[in-house]
Amino acid sequence: MVGVPALAETQPGAASRPKIALVLGGGGAKGAAHIGVLEVLDEMHIPIDCVAGTSMGALVGATFASGMPPADIESAVQKINWSSAVGTQGLRDRTPINSKRQSAVYTNRLELGVKGGSIVTPGGLLKTQDIEDIIRDLVADARFTQDFDDLPIPFRATATDMLSGNLVVLENGDVSVAMRASMSVPGAFSPVILDGKVLTDGGQLRNLPVDIARDLCGGGDDVVVIAVSLKSPDPTLAELDSAVELAGRSLDVMIDANTAAQLATLTDRDVSIVVPMGDIGSGSFERVSDAIPLGRDAAEAMAKQLERYAIPEDEYYAWRVSVTPAEEPRTRLAEVRIVGLDSVNEDYVQMRLKNVRPGAEVTTAQITEDTSRIFALGDFERVEYSLTGPADARELEIRAIEKSWGPNFLRFDLGLATQVGGETQVLVRADNDQTWINRYGGAWHSAVQLGQQFLLETDFYQPLNVSQRFFVQPIAAYSRDQQDLYFDNDRIAQYEVEEYFGQIDLGINFGTQAQFRVGLRSGEVGANVVTGKGIFEDVSFERDTSAIIGLLYDTRDNIALPTQGSLVNLRYLHSDSWLGGEQNYNVGEGLIRKSYPWRGDSLTFALAGGKDFSGELTPAEDFRIGGIRSFPGLQPGQLRGNSYWLAGASYFWKFADIQTLFDQALYAGLRLSAGRVGDSIDGISQGTLHGIAASVGGRSPVGPLLLSLGYVDNDTWGLQFAFGRPIAEGNIADELR
Repeated sequence: MVGVPALAETQPGAASRPKIALVLGGGGAKGAAHIGVLEVLDEMHIPIDCVAGTSMGALVGATFASGMPPADIESAVQKINWSSAVGTQGLRDRTPINSKRQSAVYTNRLELGVKGGSIVTPGGLLKTQDIEDIIRDLVADARFTQDFDDLPIPFRATATDMLSGNLVVLENGDVSVAMRASMSVPGAFSPVILDGKVLTDGGQLRNLPVDIARDLCGGGDDVVVIAVSLKSPDPTLAELDSAVELAGRSLDVMIDANTAAQLATLTDRDVSIVVPMGDIGSGSFERVSDAIPLGRDAAEAMAKQLERYAIPEDEYYAWRVSVTPAEEPRTRLAEVRIVGLDSVNEDYVQMRLKNVRPGAEVTTAQITEDTSRIFALGDFERVEYSLTGPADARELEIRAIEKSWGPNFLRFDLGLATQVGGETQVLVRADNDQTWINRYGGAWHSAVQLGQQFLLETDFYQPLNVSQRFFVQPIAAYSRDQQDLYFDNDRIAQYEVEEYFGQIDLGINFGTQAQFRVGLRSGEVGANVVTGKGIFEDVSFERDTSAIIGLLYDTRDNIALPTQGSLVNLRYLHSDSWLGGEQNYNVGEGLIRKSYPWRGDSLTFALAGGKDFSGELTPAEDFRIGGIRSFPGLQPGQLRGNSYWLAGASYFWKFADIQTLFDQALYAGLRLSAGRVGDSIDGISQGTLHGIAASVGGRSPVGPLLLSLGYVDNDTWGLQFAFGRPIAEGNIADELR
């Protein structure tokens, strides 16, 4: 990888001027400032003969070295949706419906693996798929240039080999891979494995590779270096008050030290452009637009030193033409291959390809669309592609890299709900998923949930064809739920409802948006008073055998406080004397919820209802209304009966961003509710109730949270708080039952 030949003098005017080596330092999102510097160099007619960069400096530098003019680089970078590239925005739209259903109420993205009896973690906390797609789009056909000396402008990127601890200079291969390796911050992004090396961010050893750029341009006395470094203000004493801050600062100190060492090698002929970044941090990708002008200002401040290397306009124009490639043509595919699969069925992956096929003419964006669709299946760490062969008959190879910590996964979750004058409920949950047990994608899922709502569950999801359109799913579960019982709005008792059952479902998946199920369930249900005096006597275990029909339609952009999309959840249950059943009732329930975005805020309308059409419902099936999600202001289970309807409208104003990239923000909300319970268990009809609630909540790094103060016109009110996994409140607003 290392070894730098002298730069050939092939560019216009190169023999009559010094060779100019451009160095772009690392700094994450701060590196967008490099674009502003490039624009000033372009306006001053200063040609560049070679480029070396680190991290974000490598991303900008390689794009420039591939021939893209600075103005086009700015336009391309400004169009990037960083919340999608670094975060998860848009990923849910492409997620298979069964994965949506399984994680419908999961509140964190932490997914661990189980291998050899040990728990293993992913190589990085952030996904890299969309970043790699962006990189490939930026350098376009330059990826076919295997020797970086043969790029329109010779280029080098730096990386750190985590095995040897040595600096690695990337000079050949796929330039997009070099860019990705150089910006792989350890712990945040998974490393790049290349030629037996584990490559991560080059900033650890050479954040500003002045020496590498000087050698790349020939290393003689006629080489001039323009070095662009990014400077953030030193922290104050008060800002270094935690172990996390000190750990982060230790990395900054290391990077600053090797940057300073490189700056010390500059001569009087060289130009150092130091860009003050103010409060823009390495992770502030949402502020890319703010960083670019800072680079422009810093370069303009050095105009006197830079103008020594400007050339006449006609010479500069000739140079610009010589390094700018023609517009990227459409690519005709002669062959399409999918490689790298171990557990996942290749035919299943192949079905996700909508654009690429032998004989088709495609753009880079169309290839990216298909690889993104494959990544959204959830089985892969990343999905790469390469194109080889002549321009009129390219061979496309898609490499789908399965998660290194899978296919046996472990997830944990925590939920809490509390209210003034009521009990605090806490649950802790662990889920285990063993995926791709067979070629059709059979998956074994097990869960244990501890708390007032105790649950043991196991199921086996077995697709019946390669496309996974049809499936069968046997389920076995035991639950024990402690529920409050109210008489005329006063809590008089607490019941414990127990249920265990076996169930088998047959279903159809409709793309990423809908799923239809029919099933047969048989088990036993019982209830007994734990404290207080019950309205009804203890119910001994009785067999309940039911046929169930369900439909789920889900296009929400987020589970917690969606800003757009719809949720439709319908279920019908018929209990009869089949298989020894002792119950006889029919019940239906449905929920429709629609969210609309408006200036970053969220407007949501919801309508839900349920009714027993015949018979008497079991304690596990009757409807409970009340709680922070179903009817704020009422205590959980305060209204209980054999039928109900609920309607509501809420508006949430976003007043603070927490982490924009991950769609984490705080909202102030106002919710209007109306509802009615029929055949109330206490025999008291309260008619139609109306409520209003003010709230503060949102999506945080540790999970969704909501604080609500609600009032209901039956003269009840409640100050309620919920965090993490939602606590079930006894109706279809629980999402899935």
